[in-house]
Amino acid sequence: MNFVPQLLLADSMTPVIVWMMLMVAAFPAAMLLASPQAVHRPGQLVMAVVDVLRCHLEAREQARREAAAAVRFADEVKASSVRADAAVRYRQELWRESGQHAGDTWLTWQAAEQDVARARAAAAFTAPWSARTPTEYAERERFLHRTVRDAVQRGDLPTAALAAALAGRGGWDPRLHPVEQELVLLRAVAEHRQRCHQQATVVERAAWHDIRTAVTDRDRMRAEAAAAVHRAARQRLRPVREHWTIPALRLTWGHQLAVR
Repeated sequence: MNFVPQLLLADSMTPVIVWMMLMVAAFPAAMLLASPQAVHRPGQLVMAVVDVLRCHLEAREQARREAAAAVRFADEVKASSVRADAAVRYRQELWRESGQHAGDTWLTWQAAEQDVARARAAAAFTAPWSARTPTEYAERERFLHRTVRDAVQRGDLPTAALAAALAGRGGWDPRLHPVEQELVLLRAVAEHRQRCHQQATVVERAAWHDIRTAVTDRDRMRAEAAAAVHRAARQRLRPVREHWTIPALRLTWGHQLAVR
């Protein structure tokens, strides 16, 4: 028995239909309440009622559009908030990776410094003397090129070090004894590892700065999303101002009488 009323109430147009039925049923009373002269001018009163009904329908449609726009904006801001949260997680992962890399480069740098210290101590007790003949110098040069090339292939030296060693520049002296060349090589490796660690530290600091920026953006987007959802809820619940009440009819009718 209650199925039909519930179906009618579920329809968004049901309130309008109910009001129209009530207005039609109360039309004679509305004419008298709006103005005593309404009995003599029923056509004008009908036009007034039609105008009020039109204004009310326009107001309902405007409210519906505003509510729909508020909901769309809230959805867009929420989506931006989700993306901002994902950006924070991505930046955090980059920071962890950069921190791990900075720690690894520090360990390799310290290991290279220890190799230099051991080589320096060993060189102090080694007599790097041999016959200085063209064959000896050629062998020293080949030894230098081979050790530098191997270090570059291992990643202990940059590629530019091999070109400098082949040209005899940048502190690479093929005339030195192999023991001295080994010490020069280890020093170059330590310096390269130090630069790698410094660069990794710069990257880690930049990654941390990116995290702070991403967190600020995420928090701002979350606040905007919460405010947008609140505004959308208020927009949906905001009542539509009724335009067809008895005072409205009286005002509209009086205005038409003044004009005509």
